Amino acid sequence: MSAISVMFRFVLFSLCLLAGTGAARAEWAELMKDEEITYVWDKDSVRAVHVSRIAWTMTNNPAKGVKAPNGEEYQSSMARWRINCKTDSFIKLSESYYAKLDGKGREVAFYEAADWRPRDAAIRPGSYLAMLKKQICTSADAASS
Repeated sequence: MSAISVMFRFVLFSLCLLAGTGAARAEWAELMKDEEITYVWDKDSVRAVHVSRIAWTMTNNPAKGVKAPNGEEYQSSMARWRINCKTDSFIKLSESYYAKLDGKGREVAFYEAADWRPRDAAIRPGSYLAMLKKQICTSADAASS
């Protein structure tokens, strides 16, 4: 194998790695900042399903001593939501709790919605879910669904 062939393969391999890492990166945008807690959403995660939208949010809470449902401490969580654009309601589909900020570190706990029909809950005015609904349900395609 010539030096040029080895170099070509190295460059090709490097480009493949760069392309793969870029595709997995989320574009997080701030929804709300409340004292120490920051709420953000992933713009690229939004999927339309009839009158609903599916999206991911992340909550960063740098305070010490915040406990996940299993009692372990965490600093951030990522949740997947189904927001009903017509009825102002939501269902939390899943949530993962992480030891470090920005969804990093060990996953200390997780929650998955039951497969049988979970009930929707009302979106509270002024909440970060109300801000999320405003971002993902105001497009022309949401109005026509």
